[in-house]
Amino acid sequence: MYKKKSDIYNVIIIACSILLTIIVYNKLPDLVPTHWNTMGEIDKYSPKAFGAFMAPVIMIFTWSGMKFLPKIDPRKKNYEKFDKSYSVIVSILLTFFLVIHAVTLLAALGYGISIEKIIPLIVGVLFIVIGNYLPKSKSNFFYGIKTPWTLSSEVSWRKTHRLGGKLFVVAGIVCILSSFLLNCNIKAVVFFIAIMIAAIVPIVASYFYAKNDKEN
Repeated sequence: MYKKKSDIYNVIIIACSILLTIIVYNKLPDLVPTHWNTMGEIDKYSPKAFGAFMAPVIMIFTWSGMKFLPKIDPRKKNYEKFDKSYSVIVSILLTFFLVIHAVTLLAALGYGISIEKIIPLIVGVLFIVIGNYLPKSKSNFFYGIKTPWTLSSEVSWRKTHRLGGKLFVVAGIVCILSSFLLNCNIKAVVFFIAIMIAAIVPIVASYFYAKNDKEN
């Protein structure tokens, strides 16, 4: 039941991204911003068609991929054990892309968007949500913190994802707080360090968890 509701939500989110694009397409300039530097300044433009439809296409492929991959995973039965949390992550990713898409279109239309404040904020929210659901995942080959040690040791998988979940939540909070910093360079450094710690520490820890697993 939850999976069906999640699918309906995801279809609506993707449809919103396409509808939003169609509504504003004729108002967009020939070149639309697709990248910003750490100062919040636009440093890359793309043709209107590419910039306007890039996010909806990414959303469609992301949703399709995350629905298809569990079916070919050798450990596909494990997905049934965390089906709800997996569905939440898929939905939050699509929502994240929709927000990014809306911000990009608003910037292209000339609205004063403080991208250097918005990105850390929404990335922070994304990390907090992922961090809360990450520990619920079970061993698989496509989702989660996949290292040779987490894939070969259930103990390592469980402990690594508990640690990763906590670090993702902390990193998310730090990212949100960094959005209020006035110095863009310091903001970028804090943002980068928070994400790197959340990404690297669990990988290193997974080795030691597996090494200390007496059943492995």
